[in-house]
Amino acid sequence: MLHRFYNRYLFPKEAADSVFHIDYDKLWQAGIRGLIFDIDNTLVTFDIPTPPAEIVDLLAGLTKKGFAICLLSNNSERRVRGFGANLDYPHIWRANKPTLGGISRAMKHLGLDKNQVAIIGDQIFTDCFVGNRFGIHTILTAPIAKRDEWTVKLKRLPERIVLRAYTKRGQNHAN
Repeated sequence: MLHRFYNRYLFPKEAADSVFHIDYDKLWQAGIRGLIFDIDNTLVTFDIPTPPAEIVDLLAGLTKKGFAICLLSNNSERRVRGFGANLDYPHIWRANKPTLGGISRAMKHLGLDKNQVAIIGDQIFTDCFVGNRFGIHTILTAPIAKRDEWTVKLKRLPERIVLRAYTKRGQNHAN
């Protein structure tokens, strides 16, 4: 029973070492047209206030390929607005992942069906859980930094337990 819960709600559909190691062409071929990105420890560490050039270039390249993009974070309005100020993508703060309100708002911005969207993030209990509950494709990335805010540190130990189960299942994992 626990294994079914893991499979349905916690295991990502795929995993990658970083946002730079995702096969976006494969996602496009599979019909994915929208990408929801977590910010902190997925695109940048939580203490980087604005996106560095390589993230700006990645997102611009994905937009050029035809992907719609939305940024979704549990962080504060100040943090997310500051990060997204010079980016031309919708950005949602205080998403309260894994509740469905924030991801529902992201989906409205994207204007796509569930089967056309992927969420990309570094946390099982927020990004993967909300994406799987909502019914969209989930991609787990390894956290960029080993240091985390204290609230995230509390989740990393149980995440390691889930990742071990994911690995035993024969999947590649991000951590």
